Amino acid sequence: MNHDDVSERSTMLQRWSNQFESNADYWKRLSTIIVVGGATIFLLLTLHPDLILRNNTPTGGDMGAHVWGPAFLRDHLLNNFRLSGWSMDWYAGLPVYRYYMVVPALFIVALNFLLPYGIAIKIAAVIGILVFPFCAWLFGKFARFAYPIPEMLAIAATIFLYDESFTIYGGNIASTMAGEFSFSIALSLSILGFALVARGLETGKYLAAGSIVIALSALSHGIVLLFVFGGVALMLLFWVQPKLDGLRDTTSIVFGLKVIGLAILLSAFWVIPFVTSHAYMTDMKYEPRPSGSKDSFWSMYFPLNQLWDIIIMSLALIGAATQFVRRQRIGIWMSVFCAILAAGVYFARGGLPIIGLLWNPRILPFFYLLRYFLFAIGIYEVVAFAARILSFERVARQSLSRSEENGTLQIAQISSSRTRVSFNFGVLVAFTVATFLVIGFRFQELPFGSVKTDAAGKSEYVWGPIRGASSNDGFVDGWARWNFTGYEGKSAYGEYHDVVMTMKSLGADPSQGCGRAVWENNGELNKYGTTMGLMLLPFWTDGCIGSMEGLFFEAAGTTPYHFITAAAMSKQSSNPVRELRYDNNDAAKGVAYMRALGVKYFMGFTPEAVSAASAQPGLVRVAQSGPWVVFRVSESDLVVPLTVQPVVVSMASEDPRERWLEIGTSWFQHSDEWAALPADAGPETWQHIDTKIDLTRREGEPGASGRRVDIVIPAQAIEPVALPPVVVSKVVQGQSDVSFAVDRVGVPILVRVSYFPNWKVDGAKGPFRVAPNMMVVIPTGNSVKLHYGSTSLDYMAYLLTFIGIGALVRRRRKMRREFQ
Repeated sequence: MNHDDVSERSTMLQRWSNQFESNADYWKRLSTIIVVGGATIFLLLTLHPDLILRNNTPTGGDMGAHVWGPAFLRDHLLNNFRLSGWSMDWYAGLPVYRYYMVVPALFIVALNFLLPYGIAIKIAAVIGILVFPFCAWLFGKFARFAYPIPEMLAIAATIFLYDESFTIYGGNIASTMAGEFSFSIALSLSILGFALVARGLETGKYLAAGSIVIALSALSHGIVLLFVFGGVALMLLFWVQPKLDGLRDTTSIVFGLKVIGLAILLSAFWVIPFVTSHAYMTDMKYEPRPSGSKDSFWSMYFPLNQLWDIIIMSLALIGAATQFVRRQRIGIWMSVFCAILAAGVYFARGGLPIIGLLWNPRILPFFYLLRYFLFAIGIYEVVAFAARILSFERVARQSLSRSEENGTLQIAQISSSRTRVSFNFGVLVAFTVATFLVIGFRFQELPFGSVKTDAAGKSEYVWGPIRGASSNDGFVDGWARWNFTGYEGKSAYGEYHDVVMTMKSLGADPSQGCGRAVWENNGELNKYGTTMGLMLLPFWTDGCIGSMEGLFFEAAGTTPYHFITAAAMSKQSSNPVRELRYDNNDAAKGVAYMRALGVKYFMGFTPEAVSAASAQPGLVRVAQSGPWVVFRVSESDLVVPLTVQPVVVSMASEDPRERWLEIGTSWFQHSDEWAALPADAGPETWQHIDTKIDLTRREGEPGASGRRVDIVIPAQAIEPVALPPVVVSKVVQGQSDVSFAVDRVGVPILVRVSYFPNWKVDGAKGPFRVAPNMMVVIPTGNSVKLHYGSTSLDYMAYLLTFIGIGALVRRRRKMRREFQ
């Protein structure tokens, strides 16, 4: 190729580039629509839109149990003008939407006004995923990143969603299909909130919108609450202005503090009760990572293939470095926040100060996300740098045949090449196509790709010259298919339907009646769509048959005692609460445990569990459905008079939640060592005692792996006080109240409903918390009624939220007057 040909080609390219630049706005808008819209469509196709719109009941992992919550909110709380309350459906009673997030449930209820309930849940389950690329693009746009960085952030967000290296931590498709859709919604809202705050710090706009979105993000998931508030607070530090003439412009800082303050007020109705009543929650004591000899922080921070980890981390570091060089404040904020989150994974191994209850891997999705954002920026910077170097070389080669004036012009053009839309458009196209090819190859869905098997029987996915094991196919699309075909789409649905109807019939039978059920825990139950399928017993039976096991594990103080019971009654239980002393496969103890929890029915299906249950005199077989055999538990009445006066046990401890767990499990599993029922408070006339740890039975020191909760015994001899007989009658249980009558006053009565400080009683003193986590009242009249109410702290929390709403309304009116 001679010099004239090169010159002619260069001229043509220059002409094409100039034409492209003259329509720059058109090409930028078009590419934005294609990238953001295309990513959204790509995600939607992965999630099977035809199944999302199928009228069924979604299942799969936690999602199959999430079906219960919004329906309860709709049917029992909102019609009483409440956003939180009490339910008897799980764990012998638990506070509902006090610890778990109400905003996603409200969204489902709102959709349910227009759509069938199952479709409403599925739309809510995927909405956080589908809007995520748009939120990431808007964040880049509002943060004033130049084109095409906002579009590349949308692609980076899509890569994050398809990341299958984690399946439960939250944010990506896999975690969402596992049931963490509230996390996905909250994460999308948090990125949108960061966008509004970033723009507001520069312009003073979006105070109301930013505050509302930040509050909604916090109210959608408690873990994301830490991310969004922490991120906004950190952002303010990078908007501190230097002093000029001894004065500092604090406009941006004041704006940011107003956003944080208003968001705190708007979310106070949920956040304050959550934070202040953590002592009555259950700590599942998830083992922090790394755990085990094969786990490490390295594998946590770098969970992908080694080559991909090197590429992503290297480019992310380059992206971060360029943000410091260019003094791009939001880029520096991302870099610093990413480093803080990485450190947080390490330092949060012991949970949060005071509250605890934070599993340190839950921080990883935020770290991964910001790293993907910096990775996208790093790609652009590397390509821009390479293009600049190549352009300099080209100019150098041509300089001998160019005039000095023309060479100066080319140097000027090189200096501004990254601002040319044609160049940026090319980078975006290349990044988008590369991402499409990688994800398409991973899910084996590329055009012209196919699975081929060689003579040795080895199966590979082949696309052109690229090959990979066919077993490496991505799984999230299949997971979505499993979830959204619903309970009704499973081959074992007939069996599931029949056992549910059997329990509903028992509840309607006057000789049996409604009540709580413990069902055998076993991995085989996944044939129904999820092992948690029978958590929906109260959903299908209108609350008549309660399931002792429910999804909101941490919300009830009774949770540990249920799982101890399930382990005793099951062939193979999951035993999810760490450090408990499970009595596996011991039906005799299991019957005693079910009585203590007020359980009416036991449902077993494995021959081993059914055989063990049949041998217990306290269990009577009352029904069978397929493999399921249902037993009635004797002597498990909801309200029973005590025969011995309780004793008050000292609760002096740095960790009252752990203290009560020690007392509760010690009495629950070793009641023969206690001459009276232990209570955490009571009248002065009751005996007050201390307890001590039985060191002869200690298993592991505090903080050690493999530790078991300590067994405590009375430090002083209990002096039993016999109580006169009482007849209890007219027992009525509602969703948030229990009433009964007694023929004698002044004698303590045991109510087998989970204790919580919001319980109030009319016609009696109390209620007092007693082991394992039940209530005792002392009637002062013949009619007694307990009801779940609100505390002064609850009222204060709602008052703060109303103040926040009032502040927003006042600001809105003020702005209207100014514009008028």
